Amino acid sequence: MIRSSLSNNIFSHHSSSNNNKSDWKKKKMHLGFSSKYIVTKSITFNELCPIWSKKLSLGLDKIDKYLIERDSKYCIVGEAWKFSGRYNGYYLALLIPLVGCWTCIKYSRKFAKISKNKSKKENLTKTDFEPLIEYFVKHWNQKHV
Repeated sequence: MIRSSLSNNIFSHHSSSNNNKSDWKKKKMHLGFSSKYIVTKSITFNELCPIWSKKLSLGLDKIDKYLIERDSKYCIVGEAWKFSGRYNGYYLALLIPLVGCWTCIKYSRKFAKISKNKSKKENLTKTDFEPLIEYFVKHWNQKHV
């Protein structure tokens, strides 16, 4: 007797599919969900690359400049990828389409180019990279979040 009453209570909502669909849509809209759009929080540069953000706000030394120019694993884009060589396909060009990102590689090269073009005597700051940082963060939020 208990079993039959439980099954009737649990499975009674499956009797009419049209009512269920309309009820689900009403509940979904009431909760603020839409089937077409998923709201995600955009990540900022400070959240994405906290170490490089701090370094850029203080100014870069020779070692930091060297890392941006020559070591893709430890550069700004590398930090976003958790200091792995993954976005470079673990340094194997054949793996880039499978595990990496060509756009991130291009951004890494652009960061290096800006660093190389700046005089050795001048100190690099966040303002030197600002438009590129914005584009990179926008790319990250669209493709990798």
